[in-house]
Amino acid sequence: MYKQIVKPLAAIATGTTTSIGVALCLAMLATISMADSGKTNIPGIDREGVSYEVPSDLNEWSTHEVSSLLDEHQKSLATMLENQTTQADAEAHMLSELLRHDKVRLAISDVIPALIEDYKIDGEFKELLMGYRDTFKTDLLASHNEISSLGDYKAYDFRFAAVYMSMIYAFDANPEFYKQLKADMMLDDSTIGRYRIAIDDSYMSVKAASEVMESFNTVSDLENVIVALDTELNKRK
Repeated sequence: MYKQIVKPLAAIATGTTTSIGVALCLAMLATISMADSGKTNIPGIDREGVSYEVPSDLNEWSTHEVSSLLDEHQKSLATMLENQTTQADAEAHMLSELLRHDKVRLAISDVIPALIEDYKIDGEFKELLMGYRDTFKTDLLASHNEISSLGDYKAYDFRFAAVYMSMIYAFDANPEFYKQLKADMMLDDSTIGRYRIAIDDSYMSVKAASEVMESFNTVSDLENVIVALDTELNKRK
C-alpha cells in the first residue's frame, strides 16, 4: 500500500499534477482529512492566526491613546481569565473530540465496499480500493488506538490524510467512477453523501473544542501586547 501512496504525495508536494477535479473533491471533503494540498491544519492543534498584535505605529500614538488601549486590554484579559478552564482540561477534551471524530472518519472503511457495489467496480481498481479499505480498517485503526496525546494525533492525521488523498487520486485515474463520486458527494442520500454529512456534523463538535484551545493562544497574544504597551508607557515617563 505504501508504494501506491508515494506518487500522489509527490504530486501534492510539487503541485504539478493536481487536477482541478481532485482539488474540488478535496475541498468538498476538507473536514474528512483535515489536510489538503500537503498542508496540515488541525483544529485545536494548529494555530489559525494571531488574535492580538502590537500596533506597528505605536510610537506615533499619544500617551493617552496607549494608556487607554492598555486599560481596555487589561479588562479584556481579566474577563478571559475569569471564564477560562485549565489548559490540561482543554487539551484532554480536545483530544477526546478528535479521537471521537476520527472514528467517524474511519467509517470510510465501510463506505468503500458500498461504493464498489454501487458503481459495480471490479478488476484491478476494486482490488486497489479494497487495499485502501484494509489500510483504514486495520493499520490506521491500530494507530488510532495508540494515540495518547495531541502530538500523537498530529502525526496520525498526516498518515490518514496521505492515505485518503491517495485514494482520491486513484479515483481520479478512473474517470468514469470519479465523475460519479464527485456527483454523489453532493447528494445527501448517496453512500458518499451520507458519509460527508456524518463528517460535517461530527466536525462541529471538533470546532467547538478547538475554540476553547484557541482561547489560550488569544490570552497569550493579549498578554504579550499588554507587556509591550506597559513597556511603551514606562519609556515615556
